[in-house]
Amino acid sequence: MSQKCGATRAHSTRTLQKDDMLNRDRLVLAVVEDDPDIRSALFRLLGSHGHEVHLFPSAEAYLAGDCRADCAILDIQLPGISGLDLEGRMRKAGSGTMVVFITAGDDPQTREAIRRTERPSLLKPFDEQRLLDALERATHSH
Repeated sequence: MSQKCGATRAHSTRTLQKDDMLNRDRLVLAVVEDDPDIRSALFRLLGSHGHEVHLFPSAEAYLAGDCRADCAILDIQLPGISGLDLEGRMRKAGSGTMVVFITAGDDPQTREAIRRTERPSLLKPFDEQRLLDALERATHSH
């Protein structure tokens, strides 16, 4: 599969250790998050685990970037097209990209919408291990 993304990339040259999460897989990950501090933190974290990371400040930028990632980490409360709407568009287009949702919103409507997608989700703030576990569930569920 062609791995193309038109956004910022992180390549980690660190050798993966035997006990690293997802050490058998170098994933191509897309992070769609409007908060630049969170984007930057995820860039560093995921790159340090050997993954190729592409950053997008909005769903529109992601769609314009023609990114073919193994997994997309989508903020639900994006300005413009929401993360939930982006996931729906990806699904309707037949994208094989797995999704992990991240959100600061913990209201009943958001919880129900996430539940209906059957995708892993994390409430901000979350720790490194919970994110890595969610990536594992998303990418190995099929």
